[in-house]
Amino acid sequence: MRIETELDEIHAKRLLELQHHSNKSLPQLVADILIKALDETTFPPETEGQKVLRILKEHDLLGCMEGDGRLAVDYKKYLWGQE
Repeated sequence: MRIETELDEIHAKRLLELQHHSNKSLPQLVADILIKALDETTFPPETEGQKVLRILKEHDLLGCMEGDGRLAVDYKKYLWGQE
């Protein structure tokens, strides 16, 4: 992936100093910084809705059923025959 960005003078200087002290290429240094940041980031647990959506996407079931497209609004009518 190619990423192009512009840093202010302070951050550019700090990044170059870090590169100099680590003896790593700039792409490798940025990759290491991203890995560390992602490893330290905690993501909230998956909700039931997110889990269902993920499973539907994984099995290509999302959007594969025929209907009028109003299931989100009229789901009771379709599931239980009532509004």
